[in-house]
Amino acid sequence: MNTLLLTKLIGLLSTLKSLAISWYSRIHFRLLTSEEVYLFLKFFFIPAIVTLLSLITAVIIYRRFRLDAIDLQKKALDDTVNNFLTDIIFLDYSDEETLEKIEQFQKEYVKNNPKIERFILNKLIRIKRNVQQLNQEKFIFIYESFGFRKITDKLINSYSWSKKSQGFYHYQILDHKEKQPLIAPYLDHDNGKIRSNALIAMISLSSDNFDILNDYKHAISEADELKILDVIYQKETVLPANISKWLRNKNESIVSLSIKLAVHFHYSFSENEINHILKSYDFGVRREIILAVRALKITDAIEPLVAHYNEESNLRNKISILKTFQKINNKNTKELTFNLLSTEKNIDLKFEIVNCIHQIDQTFFQKFKTNDQQEEELIAKMLLHHNNVYLN
Repeated sequence: MNTLLLTKLIGLLSTLKSLAISWYSRIHFRLLTSEEVYLFLKFFFIPAIVTLLSLITAVIIYRRFRLDAIDLQKKALDDTVNNFLTDIIFLDYSDEETLEKIEQFQKEYVKNNPKIERFILNKLIRIKRNVQQLNQEKFIFIYESFGFRKITDKLINSYSWSKKSQGFYHYQILDHKEKQPLIAPYLDHDNGKIRSNALIAMISLSSDNFDILNDYKHAISEADELKILDVIYQKETVLPANISKWLRNKNESIVSLSIKLAVHFHYSFSENEINHILKSYDFGVRREIILAVRALKITDAIEPLVAHYNEESNLRNKISILKTFQKINNKNTKELTFNLLSTEKNIDLKFEIVNCIHQIDQTFFQKFKTNDQQEEELIAKMLLHHNNVYLN
């Protein structure tokens, strides 16, 4: 039976070979006959298509079953890890008992599998980030007992900035203060992303005075500034003792950051501090102190702001000063602002000056007279905008 089948197969292959040669030669010299097209479709094209579709279908079915099996494995592992971590974190085990349970769990489930180790580490980091009032010493003990330090240190020693930052983040979330010397050298790294993530981690791990900011010389982006402020606010600390020193820091980024902190903690700026910051070459820093005066309603800052107004080169800052006068004023604010009206040539600023005076005293311009008819008409049009909600 096998010999007969083999003979037929050899004959079929011989026939197919002859057809192929015939087809190849004919295609160069004439069109194929209908019989030849039929044989080509029957013995070449259709079997090839059927085989290809069968293989694709088999692969899809296999992958579907394989993915379902992997999902079930992940779900089982996820439940196992969750139950185990909940057990050793929240139950009152001694260090010896905790270590024994971790060693047993590693032998039974981890089995030196790097993927499972990273999976458990990420779970541990998420728990520490999301659950407050955990036993810090016990948490660090669990982290060290698993041997996760080698994973985090490997990330920090990586050439990839994202992996380094991930390592910083591990120690930041764990509040592993002993790791500050490991992160500190990266505060002067050439890569700005590494530098900024190291700074955020160091601030999170530092004391409530945040001394790390004293000598930081690099620029801090607005996004990183917000992250730093968030870290400091979450620590629920009091006003940092170094705030007055930071306000006079040569690094404008530190000055900007400290102004925002000062506002948050309702710091009492001195007139000297306000004048010093208003002389900053960075218009963004000058704007921050103007906004701080407005937020804290520092009435003693009116005179310094009026004196600074003519020296201010940034239009937006000048407008901000005038808006600040609308929110806070003392007995001299109206007169000081009015003195600016006669000298100001910029129409946008004049518009804000009129609005400022009107907000302080809505009857002032009813008695206002000037020899300049055009000036009176211009102020009247401006007042119309300020009084009419449809034009304002």
